[in-house]
Amino acid sequence: MGLIEHDMLMWDHGVPGADRSVSPDQRSGADVNIQYPSPGKFGDQAMKLAFVFRDANAKYASDYPAVVSPTNSLDPTPFMDLIPTVSIRENEHKTQIGPGWSPHWQQRTDAYSTYSEKDFRLGLNAAQTTLGAIAQLAGAKPRK
Repeated sequence: MGLIEHDMLMWDHGVPGADRSVSPDQRSGADVNIQYPSPGKFGDQAMKLAFVFRDANAKYASDYPAVVSPTNSLDPTPFMDLIPTVSIRENEHKTQIGPGWSPHWQQRTDAYSTYSEKDFRLGLNAAQTTLGAIAQLAGAKPRK
């Protein structure tokens, strides 16, 4: 199996404006980001695990596609030489979160009242992706 991290799952409103303001509406290209640490002892296995999650997204998520990419996040660092690791998130760490796409990242504004119905649906799709992948990896089959 592997380690699955969920981090910031609901805010995908696009790049901030020149004044650092963000759109109040979710961007049309919102997606579930599945990232893996490419270095480390289990880098290749982590990448393969990420694609299992992407395929589960295509099969089980109701509204948003998934995108797979390597990450530069430090979150998986303690684990990446122990077990394959994937991170499920709303934005790519290096190209979107780092440049400020989510004004709520590690802020007090990361609260229930901040999010719209579409934002919650994006989070639901991350959960559908995860549950579908884990069920497949565990060999679970639907009852007839």
